[in-house]
Amino acid sequence: MRTLRYEITPEYDGMNVERYLKKVHGYSSRTIVKLKHYDRGMYLNGAHTRTIDLLHPGDVLEITFLDSEEHGVEHFIRSNRQVQIVYEDHDLIVFNKPADMPCHQSCGHAADTLANVFAAHCDKLGMDLMYRPLNRLDRDTSGAVLVAKNRFAAATVTNNFHKTYQAILDGIPPQMEGRVDAPIRREFPEEMRRIVADDGQRAVTNYRVLAQRGNLSLVDFVLETGRTHQIRVHMAYLGCPVLGDELYGRKSELISRQALHCRHIAFPQPVSREEIRVDCPLLPDMQELCIKMGLNLDINE
Repeated sequence: MRTLRYEITPEYDGMNVERYLKKVHGYSSRTIVKLKHYDRGMYLNGAHTRTIDLLHPGDVLEITFLDSEEHGVEHFIRSNRQVQIVYEDHDLIVFNKPADMPCHQSCGHAADTLANVFAAHCDKLGMDLMYRPLNRLDRDTSGAVLVAKNRFAAATVTNNFHKTYQAILDGIPPQMEGRVDAPIRREFPEEMRRIVADDGQRAVTNYRVLAQRGNLSLVDFVLETGRTHQIRVHMAYLGCPVLGDELYGRKSELISRQALHCRHIAFPQPVSREEIRVDCPLLPDMQELCIKMGLNLDINE
């Protein structure tokens, strides 16, 4: 359960509760509808309030998110695997997800996912929270996964955060800095593999080469769209696939998985609106490879 307390200041005199929540604090209509159905969702000066009620200076509006009324993690198998937490507050948590770990549970992965790690963390907090990952990484892509602890945080931050990826490529991009604007679709309807094709969905990837050594390059990526496998498909399209990517490139003796990592993530703190910027260091396999190849690990921009 998360309760937010707002003290009404003079500039909002006469504004109704719904308008105040939407215009001042960015609540969505969907979130407000949900709050209306909670017994203690919206209280004004200690009493239940309606969205049409007017606010006055000195009033105290309390908003409570009762995640316990939803499906939490009480039935999840707990994982004892240690996953680095690089940021946490009352509303959000950022994990530095390892490779070989799915974000979500599935038929073949009931106990070894980030959801199971989150469930174990909830036990430490003494809370039964709903698992709300706001971004998703492939099983063998490592790095930042942002999880909301409550509905308000999820509604506030969804589609309002920015990520930077880093990858080691098996090859050198044609330019030191560039933009790939090439549509992507499934190669075959029932297959996972994607290809660049004129009839695909628009996909835009910005890249910048940070360092190179021999036939390897360390590259930064910022995505304008979020297509499945976007970086992997676009780099293969340029002729320099992600190192170790067996689906779009080739197996590598240098690393046992695709060398792709979500390095930075930036988002607004849901209550304070402060911009939070988090760095998720490269995991040991990519770090060791960078050192071995003489690539620069000190470039964090």
